[in-house]
Amino acid sequence: MYDIDDICKKYYNTVFKYLMSLTHNINLSEELTQETFCIAIKEIDKFKNNCTISTWLCIIAKHLYYKEIKRISRFDYSKLDEREIQEIPFDEKYILSEERVEMYKKLQSIDEITRNVMYLRLIGFSFKEIANITGKNESWSKVIYHRGKKELEKLLKGGTTNE
Repeated sequence: MYDIDDICKKYYNTVFKYLMSLTHNINLSEELTQETFCIAIKEIDKFKNNCTISTWLCIIAKHLYYKEIKRISRFDYSKLDEREIQEIPFDEKYILSEERVEMYKKLQSIDEITRNVMYLRLIGFSFKEIANITGKNESWSKVIYHRGKKELEKLLKGGTTNE
């Protein structure tokens, strides 16, 4: 039904770029990208065509990224001495930033379509790329992003969603 080699060739860079924007770490992005495609190969029969393949792959990648954040956050940094703490890569410290975590928590209360557009934009995709991934046009991507941005700002200031 699906040509796995074709999917891998066509979407590898999209998934890698998505993960690179999240992790800011080449090695981790490569590892998570490979894991994303391993899962996709195993689960391809469960793909229901209710979104584009690139969106489905980015959703898998996002879940793997969250799993990695949880793994990193369980690490007990208090057992490290000062020199070892200085050696922790900046991106791992940034992943755990309370402000960033709070923003992503608030994003979870926004409707799924808007949330996906927000994720893609926040990690560096252009509106044209978002339109390509979602199967919509560029104007739609801009409108959804700007509405989502306003809603996120409201949530971060203590408001509630429009749902």
